[in-house]
Amino acid sequence: MNRKYSLKKSSEIENLVRQKKSVGNHYYTVYYMFDNKEFPQIAVSASKKLKTAAAKNYEKRIIREILRSELDLLYGTKILVVAKAAVKEIGFSEKKTRLLKLIRRINKEKK
Repeated sequence: MNRKYSLKKSSEIENLVRQKKSVGNHYYTVYYMFDNKEFPQIAVSASKKLKTAAAKNYEKRIIREILRSELDLLYGTKILVVAKAAVKEIGFSEKKTRLLKLIRRINKEKK
């Protein structure tokens, strides 16, 4: 994913969490905020309950790959995706469907 899509400033990430606009399921929590930028801004995090750094990094790579292919759904949105510990129990295709369901719920609210 291109760097222009990344949300790096901790103050902006804290703002997202403080807004308390989120959707979630057993595997992911997505915090979001709408803005008027022409491209989405994305931050990815993994729960501390994913024990090792390798496991956390793997899940973050998977999330970025899923979102990279679906950037057109996210325009005008800032999001923070948090992977929960249960995510390591499912495969890639299931991860993709679960995460995209959450993204679609956000898009319904946008319209």
